[in-house]
Amino acid sequence: MNAALLALAICAQAPAQTPRVLFLTHSAGFVHDVVKRADPAVLSLAEQEFSAMAKGSFEVECTQDCSSISAKNLARFDAVMFYTTGELPIPDAQRAELMDWIASGHAFVGLHCATDTLYQYAPYQALVGGAFDGHPWHEKVGIRVLDPKTPATAHLGERFEITDEIYQFKNFVREPLRLLLALDDASIDASKGNQGKDGLYANAWMREWASGRVFYTALGHQPEVWKDPRFQKHLLGGITWAINGPDLPAPVPGGAQILFDGRGLDAWRERASDAKAEWKLAEDFVESKPGSGDIRTRAGFGSGWLHVEFMVPLVGAEHTGQERGNSGVYVQGRYEIQVLDSFGLQSGKGDCGAIYAKSAPSVNACRKPQRWQTYDIRFHAPKFAADGKKDANARFTVWHNGIEIQHEVDVDGPTGSAISEKEAAKGPLLLQEHGHLVRYRNVWFVPDAN
Repeated sequence: MNAALLALAICAQAPAQTPRVLFLTHSAGFVHDVVKRADPAVLSLAEQEFSAMAKGSFEVECTQDCSSISAKNLARFDAVMFYTTGELPIPDAQRAELMDWIASGHAFVGLHCATDTLYQYAPYQALVGGAFDGHPWHEKVGIRVLDPKTPATAHLGERFEITDEIYQFKNFVREPLRLLLALDDASIDASKGNQGKDGLYANAWMREWASGRVFYTALGHQPEVWKDPRFQKHLLGGITWAINGPDLPAPVPGGAQILFDGRGLDAWRERASDAKAEWKLAEDFVESKPGSGDIRTRAGFGSGWLHVEFMVPLVGAEHTGQERGNSGVYVQGRYEIQVLDSFGLQSGKGDCGAIYAKSAPSVNACRKPQRWQTYDIRFHAPKFAADGKKDANARFTVWHNGIEIQHEVDVDGPTGSAISEKEAAKGPLLLQEHGHLVRYRNVWFVPDAN
């Protein structure tokens, strides 16, 4: 067998039903020691270690050939994993095929320098969540576990220490990411870093990507890390979740006001009165009760970040248009982000993710019915002068299942069925009851600092 064929070596054998992972270790920039091959026919340390740790769980194919990233080849796999640097020699058409493949329900896993690659391809940058901005620390550090309830972190406790090259990031977009690990600032000289957008040095995260999923960990520079059982379980757990794990509720960040966490509806009232909300509580979610009306929060909210998780029901083929699991999330009770089963459709101003009747989503990021979906909504409340006249419209950025679908959209006034046509600096969150059994869970709001 020639070297080119050996470069596409199958590193771990498993039964046909075992998930398949394509491990790409092409270096178009800096070449990390752990992915250097002494010979094209000899696997690198990272490839060897991953092959060994994955045995029995995944069937792994290792390659340094970027032509493996194509729709035809990716159809053979459940996940693709990047340990890459620089502008990879992947044609634009094949880059687009990768993005479509992930969004259609497959898994992307990024290791360490996967944030130091494909800088010129904006969709990839949006997918991976942040870009390499140096490694101020190459030493023993403390790592805080921000979310211990995932397969990637459940074994790590509240904090652990590790020696590795530690990245910081630029263009880091916090809202759609489910942060898993972050540096313990007390263990480092934080003045060496960029302080981060919110003062947090994230180290690992996961996210939805339409019907697919993404897991990224910045660990993995040092050869010793690849042999560390904690890292191995971290990596295998992240891949397992990304391929076929449960739809986990997003962790609640610090400073968030919890509006619904499954333990009751004390924070909610009927839309038009102070009467108790009558929606159905079950397990960790609340389900709209046909005929009971909309529900709203007692408290009012201004600018900030709203997180909502929802599930639309499966309805028969006879139901079309607005009869496909209809509901809505009304920010301030005035501006509706539509909830609907729009899976597979050409999205319009009345479909899921639309700012109703005002702005269609730029991308249809819907999942099939009966799966949990997420909205992360960055809202800027309208501003008013001293005389009460509006100085600035409300603005929205919306991520649906991790994908940005509305970007800094200027909204000139309330949408239909708002609680009031008069705009204000604050207002309640309202969930619409439209006769369909739509479910909600894990609703929280992080107000902007004054």
